[in-house]
Amino acid sequence: MVPERAAPSKPETTAELGDLWRILARRWKMILGTAAVLGLAALAYAVVTPSLYTATAQLLIDPRDRMVVTNDINPGALAPDGGVTQVESQVRVIESDTVLSRAIAETGLDKDPEFGAAKGGAVAGAVRSLRELVTGPQPERLVDARGQSLDRLRRKLAVKRADKVFVVDVIVTTTDPDKSARIVNAIAKSYLSDQSEARAEGAKRAAGELRGRLDDLRAAVNQADMRLEDYKAKNGLIASSGRLVGEQQLTDSNARVVAARTRTAEARARLQGVKDARGRPFAAGATPEAIQSSVIDRLRGQYAELASKEADLRTNLGERHPFIAATRAQMQDVKQLIDSELGRIAQAAEAEYQRAQANERTLTADLEKLQKQSAVSAQSSIRLRELERDVEASRSVYNNFLVRSRELKEQTGIDTTNARVITWARPPADSSWPPRLFLVLAASLAGLGLGTGFALVREYAEPTVLSQRQLERLSNAPVVATLPRLRRGGDGASASAAGFTLDHLHESADGGRSISILVTSGEAEDADRKAVIDLLASVAVARGERVLIVDADMRIDDSQVGGLLDVLRGEQSLNAVARLDPATGARRIGMGDAQKPVRDAFLRTNVERFLAGVKGRYELVILDGGVLSENLRIGPVAAAADRLLLIVRNGATRQRDLLNLVGTSEALGRPVSGSLLLDARAAS
Repeated sequence: MVPERAAPSKPETTAELGDLWRILARRWKMILGTAAVLGLAALAYAVVTPSLYTATAQLLIDPRDRMVVTNDINPGALAPDGGVTQVESQVRVIESDTVLSRAIAETGLDKDPEFGAAKGGAVAGAVRSLRELVTGPQPERLVDARGQSLDRLRRKLAVKRADKVFVVDVIVTTTDPDKSARIVNAIAKSYLSDQSEARAEGAKRAAGELRGRLDDLRAAVNQADMRLEDYKAKNGLIASSGRLVGEQQLTDSNARVVAARTRTAEARARLQGVKDARGRPFAAGATPEAIQSSVIDRLRGQYAELASKEADLRTNLGERHPFIAATRAQMQDVKQLIDSELGRIAQAAEAEYQRAQANERTLTADLEKLQKQSAVSAQSSIRLRELERDVEASRSVYNNFLVRSRELKEQTGIDTTNARVITWARPPADSSWPPRLFLVLAASLAGLGLGTGFALVREYAEPTVLSQRQLERLSNAPVVATLPRLRRGGDGASASAAGFTLDHLHESADGGRSISILVTSGEAEDADRKAVIDLLASVAVARGERVLIVDADMRIDDSQVGGLLDVLRGEQSLNAVARLDPATGARRIGMGDAQKPVRDAFLRTNVERFLAGVKGRYELVILDGGVLSENLRIGPVAAAADRLLLIVRNGATRQRDLLNLVGTSEALGRPVSGSLLLDARAAS
């Protein structure tokens, strides 16, 4: 026995994962319809939309400029980020008005209707008239064809750079493949020309600014030269060959004094040598350098010959021979001549020494005078050097500016831009938009997804019974059996499930071998309910039971044939209104004449007496209660029935209808005894 528990008061909006397919299978028309609508819409769009063609050109932009000259105006070093920022800036330059305007002028896009040229004709006039009718008359204004072309070209243009490369893709999409390629190549050429002109213009502007400063620098140099020369003239600082005359005189005088002192020392040394050599004989090879003379050399030669002769005579003739005395007299004469010559040389050396001393004193006096004058002019030289440095600095700046101005002037004709087109655009063979097959497939898949979403939302708004456990919770009653299919007679699965249901309901009865069962369902399950009743009756008849089927659905007009109402009123007997149902083999009675008042017919005593009578004649009485929540007039019949059986189709019966049936049965005093679940995927 299932314990008593309160039935839910509202539908359950949750579902198990395995039950989702029931939702989708039940609402397959919505899902496929949504997919078909979106697929057809995508197909219509693909057919109506003009084909677009995309052309691409690739530019290699090296952030390091070509080093044509060593002192280019543009820096050649890379930024800390490796030049990525510089290349990204060039991407923006390609998209700038300057570059695109040049491309528009080259390709004549301002006259192209696709890029904003005025479209004449009746259609354009009609559209303008319709717009004025809606928005009112608009003031006339001049149309900037170039501006419109620029805006539309920018919408059709894409400039991209991939990561870690300096290659920039320039992409243009139009309705004509040749036009796309022509525009892309024009943009690439315009960019290169713009960069070259920008570099040349920058160099020209810098050279002009330098030339503008040259006049001021030249005037500054001239003024510094004039101040220097005026100061020299005022202070007597005369220069020759780049040096002051006073400095040159002091240097020359000092050199002359040094030379005079050297000559004086040499004269003194010669004089002393001559003095030392006088009065003493000496050999021919020992003559001092100071007294070397041809006369002395000759006399010394004679003296040496006489000495040699005297030695020979002395050896051969003896000491006192007259020849020896004559020879010695000659030797004495030669010696006197040598002494006389030495005296003369000594006088000459003395005179030379005196002259050297006098010259040294004169030069030393001149040097001291010049030194005194140099000391006086030293203070003036400090200011002179300062003026000279000023002149040199001004002249250096002026020379640098002059040279740099000439260099920049020459650089205006040199293109240092390191950008080039590595791939020129070619007319594409295939269109890039619309991808018809892809659009249809994508729209269809999106439609399936959207339809699935709609189905789930619809299920959430109107939830259905999705599982046996959920049915037991909602009905507060057990599920007696699950029917995989509805077939009468000997179908094994259906017959087994129907037999099990009958046995279960018999066992749960209070007693007796006869039982009355009221069968009800939602409105959507009318056909299923009738099929289940027929199935139960067929199985019971096959088992040898006597079965009576009573149509108690007040919605059926059965006034032409006698039935339940006529029996309850006492107007006809049960035998008169009962008839054999050939499909099931059971006896069946209809509803009867519902046009007459039915209040007295459905009195509780009448209903109980009727059921007691038929249960005495039949083992199984099946009452078709229709949709009980809409068939409330048969409430006494439902209350008097032994069991109430609920027919539910899995994935189709709405929970709201199920709860209405459960609530109605409880209000009538006959709660649901059990449910029969119809589920095509389940086994019996």
